[in-house]
Amino acid sequence: MDGKVLVTGGAGFIGSSLVDKLMLLDYRVKVIDNLSSGRKENINYHLNRDSFEFIEADLLKEDISQYFEGVDEVWHLAANPNVKSGLSNTKDMIDQNILVTYNVLEAMRKNNVKKINFTS
Repeated sequence: MDGKVLVTGGAGFIGSSLVDKLMLLDYRVKVIDNLSSGRKENINYHLNRDSFEFIEADLLKEDISQYFEGVDEVWHLAANPNVKSGLSNTKDMIDQNILVTYNVLEAMRKNNVKKINFTS
């Protein structure tokens, strides 16, 4: 396959499985993960490959647009997996799920990335 794919939350359980599949299909893959719930061990196999890039970054706190340069497609899996915490701390859930998604969409807009695959 041709194309560069960015996976947010790509070091998580589901994200790393997606990364494995994309790499098998010969995509160039870039992963952004803050490792708050994901683990680098999940993607260790790919770290030394030329077609793979890992960026440890917080999609909530950083200007992320530079990470989206040259990207053709985004798989947005980054989210707070602890749904129960939203009952007591709604602000964190809004920030970590809704605001992060807004930041991803803005970075895509700034870099003319047209395709997103969004999970919930």
